[in-house]
Amino acid sequence: MRLNGKRIVEVMEEKSLTEETVCSRTELYQKSFQWIVKDGFASEDAAERIADAVGLTVGEILLPEITGNVENVIEFVKDSERAAVTFCQGRYKSRIKKLAAERPEECEIVAENQDGSLCAHIPVAWIKINPTKQLSEEQRREIAERFKRK
Repeated sequence: MRLNGKRIVEVMEEKSLTEETVCSRTELYQKSFQWIVKDGFASEDAAERIADAVGLTVGEILLPEITGNVENVIEFVKDSERAAVTFCQGRYKSRIKKLAAERPEECEIVAENQDGSLCAHIPVAWIKINPTKQLSEEQRREIAERFKRK
């Protein structure tokens, strides 16, 4: 769901609510709450908890949906071998279509939805969380120099 982070902050200021108070009421980690307010995206459950914590309805903190579906979802059960994925972004949809054509025994497109999103089953082993390296400017320059020498 797309949330109006500015509206949430305004109401918090009007009611003298701190981040700590809202996080305590919602049971969200402070970093998660900050991310939600900054980027404006939250699950339905988180949106309901935030709205309740600041004394509003979910409808009062939602932004209108102007682009259709904007959610990308990866779901799997602990210890399962297959995951269900739903993508609305073109680059992921293209990747899934290519993998389904190349490896149909592993990647199965389940549905291409009316909203343009694509749902598929993939192996859980394909799911990786790889944060980018945090490099200083000096480290970036050193790496660039090494590539230039090659």
